[in-house]
Amino acid sequence: MRDATTIAVGELHRAVGAEHWQHKTYRQFWTWFNARCIDIVGQADAADLDALGMALLEVRDAVEANGYMVASDRLDEAIEAEI
Repeated sequence: MRDATTIAVGELHRAVGAEHWQHKTYRQFWTWFNARCIDIVGQADAADLDALGMALLEVRDAVEANGYMVASDRLDEAIEAEI
């Protein structure tokens, strides 16, 4: 992957930390996350897409580990970071 794409994925990975989203809703998180992923993929070179896909799957694992994957009826609940 190109440096800019690697940096963008790293920033995305750091930004999914619960401390960044405390007191915001799951809907706000998913709106931001989906838009950011679309931006990153849209700016990537075609040759980078396979590696980018793998890197985004790692970010998805962090999203799941942080508990952001909730049922649609919980999207308007506030995220509370575990301290």
